[in-house]
Amino acid sequence: MPELPTVTVAIAAYAAEAFVGAAIRSALREGSVALDVVVADDASPDGTADVVQRMASGEPRLSLIRCATNEGPGGARNAALRAARGDWIAVLDSDDAFAPGRLARMCRAGAEHEADIVIDDFLSVAPDGTLEQRALLSQRRSSGLLDLADWLELNGLRRGEVSFGYAKPLFRKAFLERHQLRYNPALRNGEDFHLVLEALAKGARVYFTAEPGYLYTRREGSVSRRLDPAHMVTLARADEGVLAKLSPDLQRAAAPLFARRKRNMMRLATTETVLGALKARQLRVALAGLAQHPAALGRIMGHVGEALRKRVARVK
Repeated sequence: MPELPTVTVAIAAYAAEAFVGAAIRSALREGSVALDVVVADDASPDGTADVVQRMASGEPRLSLIRCATNEGPGGARNAALRAARGDWIAVLDSDDAFAPGRLARMCRAGAEHEADIVIDDFLSVAPDGTLEQRALLSQRRSSGLLDLADWLELNGLRRGEVSFGYAKPLFRKAFLERHQLRYNPALRNGEDFHLVLEALAKGARVYFTAEPGYLYTRREGSVSRRLDPAHMVTLARADEGVLAKLSPDLQRAAAPLFARRKRNMMRLATTETVLGALKARQLRVALAGLAQHPAALGRIMGHVGEALRKRVARVK
């Protein structure tokens, strides 16, 4: 019998008492891999840690790490990474789930294509488990290896495009250890995208399977649904740090892609600032924000139009 691939599932959890158990169960159901699950509770104010502790009492493959202070998603994932025992590390958000057989499929793809990182497509589901009709990553790109330019292009943050940054990676632990790569704890958005970006800058082979295997919950109020303009500024600075470390040849090739991504990030940040000001009826603040980045007007009008359509639909 061939040895099974060993996989550690890393779950960062904050205020996830109501749903972390479902995420853990979906991971523990994965077959054809030797599995352990590490949950890093990020100083949750609720009973998240208690839920995990109760489940771990009868499940030796499950362990809990308690962060003394709130570290954010990157810092909590780093705590889980430090405890990882598997040859592969799979990232799972505390309110999401794996489709059956996902990890085995991704490990096979990693071995077949000699990949350091494997990503797959995702399906969007409502909190009640209903499948939502949303754009797929595979509608933008077919399966295959991705380089640094591909990764920037697929995460350009253009309006109306689904971003590959939503993908949850499977990392080869040896590559992360060899290059001393960890999540950037300063980031509160885009932390998965950025760790893959850092790995690509170090020469990682990244393979996209184009198969949907991750179930992404569209939950109101989740970290991935909230956009703080300050977080976009931090993300832009992190991008600049990666660009500065590239070789001169790579810098010349990648600089236009980084610049376009930064423009779109600033438009996103402006959109959130203006929409928040409009909601608070602070017209002067909204106009001042728009004056700084007038190119954000299209995004803003799109959001306003969508909100009006939803309001009309509720009235009907």
